[in-house]
Amino acid sequence: MPHFDPQALIVDTPQAHRYLVNKRAFVDPRLFDREMEAVYGGLWLYVGHETEIPQPGDFVSRTVAGRPLLFVRGSDGTPRVFLNTCTHNGAKVCREEFGNRRHFPCAYHGWVFDHDGKLLEVPGEAAFGPQFDKADEGLIAPPSQASYRGFTFVSFARRDDLTAYLAGAAQYLDILCQTSAAGMRVLPGTHVYATRANWKMLPVNVIDGNHFMPTHVTYLQYLRERGSEMKEPIRDFHEAHLGNGHTVFEYEAPWGRPQGKPDPAWSDAVNAQIATRRQELIARLGPDLGDRIARKNRNLVIFPNLIINDIMGTTIRVAEPISAGYMEVSAWQLCPADDPPELAHLRNEQFLTFLGPGGFATPDDIEGMEASQRGYASYREAPWINYSKGIAAELAGGFTRPGESDFMMRAFFNAWRDYLGVQQFTEAA
Repeated sequence: MPHFDPQALIVDTPQAHRYLVNKRAFVDPRLFDREMEAVYGGLWLYVGHETEIPQPGDFVSRTVAGRPLLFVRGSDGTPRVFLNTCTHNGAKVCREEFGNRRHFPCAYHGWVFDHDGKLLEVPGEAAFGPQFDKADEGLIAPPSQASYRGFTFVSFARRDDLTAYLAGAAQYLDILCQTSAAGMRVLPGTHVYATRANWKMLPVNVIDGNHFMPTHVTYLQYLRERGSEMKEPIRDFHEAHLGNGHTVFEYEAPWGRPQGKPDPAWSDAVNAQIATRRQELIARLGPDLGDRIARKNRNLVIFPNLIINDIMGTTIRVAEPISAGYMEVSAWQLCPADDPPELAHLRNEQFLTFLGPGGFATPDDIEGMEASQRGYASYREAPWINYSKGIAAELAGGFTRPGESDFMMRAFFNAWRDYLGVQQFTEAA
């Protein structure tokens, strides 16, 4: 390989059909600090779905970009996000993962807040002096909060442009939320696991059409054995850059979809319900969109770290960066609010079988990401990851099938570099 500047984050020379990302980007702690400031400190970040907190006082506690957050529905029915830190000495006021509370007492010094964030009680309040006012000491909200179709985001910068930031990804959230006329809801329960890999590797893994066939060979064998049609496993394929670093690919796959595509491995009774759902989608939304929702899968990444796999089940995942070589992953299942029990059971089974922490896909992907992370220690001697696949076809205006292009990885890393605001590692110091 020709010599390139080892201080460059990216080498992008399309006329030479070359796009390289420096492996150091996955191991350098100073660059990680820059990411936490420029990317996670300034962009919109997913917190949760409003259906997770349906009643006043319902809450979930989350960590987003290292900050402890409390996502709670207030007495007026409005979902709100607060920093989960007491305004006295800073301790977390909520140490539970989820529940329902009218009051959040800080266990350290006894300050008590309500589910609207107001400070109610202060032991020894008079000792703070006459200027002390509880109305000024309530829980603090992040600088920005907004929701789109129930998906709630925060930003640790002041901004009011969530819909504009979502850009073309909003259309795919619209498609997802039209799966049911009754709306969508997140089921109770969270999968949490950790991976010894850089946070960027999970969204890149999701939009990487190259790894599916070699990495998930066990799942493909499972599909063959249960009778799925495997002549062309991935077909009717489309990939797109949606703006602002968001990406999607859409396709038909061998597996069935509880959303509207029967599967030979499922019972006649369940397949009849799925066929009815398909008919309802077409009647409600028209033949094109109805068929699209029923039949086709979507892998959507909303930059930087929100992943929605609308496949044989629908999964929301978030990669939380911990260090340059370590991330934590949280996952939830999204489903139609009116799922009958049989479809709800099937959907949960499909979710666990492929994308659960012990499913066919997730352990494969974790091993692939961790193996890559271990290999990135060689960045001094072998600096480059090669994402050049498909450039020649793109320049020629041709079409690439799944596994023949790194187009979406290039879109992801172009946005990443732009948000960082640097071109060289020396600028990130």
